[in-house]
Amino acid sequence: MSPIRKALPTLVCAATALAMSACSSSVDNNADPTAASATDISVDDGGCTKNHDAIAKAQQTLANNLYGIAAEQSDKGTNTNPDPKGAGDPITLTFSIEGLSHPFLVKQKQLAEEAAARNGVKINVVSANDDVNQQFNDLQTAIAQGTDALMMMPANTEGLGAVLSQAETAKIPYFFTQKGMLGVKPASQVLAPYANEGKMLGEWVVDHYKGRSDVNVAIISGIPGDASSDARVNAFALPLLRACTFNIVANQPGNYRRGDSEKAAQNMLSANPNVDLVVGANDEAALGGLSALQSAGRTGVDVVGMDGETDMFTAIKNGQALATVIHKPTAGIVVDEAVKYLRGEPVPEFKVLPEDLVTKETIDAGSAEPAF
Repeated sequence: MSPIRKALPTLVCAATALAMSACSSSVDNNADPTAASATDISVDDGGCTKNHDAIAKAQQTLANNLYGIAAEQSDKGTNTNPDPKGAGDPITLTFSIEGLSHPFLVKQKQLAEEAAARNGVKINVVSANDDVNQQFNDLQTAIAQGTDALMMMPANTEGLGAVLSQAETAKIPYFFTQKGMLGVKPASQVLAPYANEGKMLGEWVVDHYKGRSDVNVAIISGIPGDASSDARVNAFALPLLRACTFNIVANQPGNYRRGDSEKAAQNMLSANPNVDLVVGANDEAALGGLSALQSAGRTGVDVVGMDGETDMFTAIKNGQALATVIHKPTAGIVVDEAVKYLRGEPVPEFKVLPEDLVTKETIDAGSAEPAF
């Protein structure tokens, strides 16, 4: 979730008139080269022929997306270390995290350190300070200096394959947490259900606006070119496109950061005076959108997001936002998996955690707690 800028890949833009949009082609570095081509996918447009092309493109993106594939394969296959450590051998893990500029990233660090202490192993957490080049350098340094295993939460995966080849040559197993990639050979990937989160929120939005037509939606997407943003935005958009009662009138990236998202929302709201709903690809984006609405004195515009952070809970409870989806941190689980693998126990190739939708009703009932 670092502010790395590339060309926005959101496929919904390609077939929808988007005022003030930043849509252009880009490479999805997590695409599956073996995935079916667009002509091989059965398009489910829900009977909405006007959105058929946009739906087909969104489906294709999700079919190639790591997080859709991971959800389908979760807990179905395992890997076992061919050269396990002894029961009493010390273990040192290196956790390369993209940065600590977001509260969720800070939570990941905390959980990883707690899990390492619980397992009786040493962990070195190395922050790349939101710099993808620094992260690659950090990984190369860890490989050169020696570590029993690498854990990674990458800001971006472009070019990461070369670094991972170095790890394989050094016989250092590696693991992905939250975000991952295809086309490499990690011991395990414990990933966030980005596609499922988007789908869950999109279906809830369709139900919430049932009976209304021409609902105008502005989307604040995440990092351009990032598979997590692609998964969330396209999976969210599909139910809306199939419902045939929503107009996605604008889409701009907010880089998963509140300040950038506020600026993106200001641009979209200025160009689209009739927006009914602002959607954030995460809660920081949604809260940035909320700030833009408040600064502009705009009322009657709904806001939804994804992550389940504390500030979003407060906004929902106060009636300033409608809903979010709990985004569960995974770093602690990956530490557990890494220790198991190093000790010779099988670990899942993919693991995806379940998601939970949060509204004012669930908060008031006390049945949901913030993710961070």
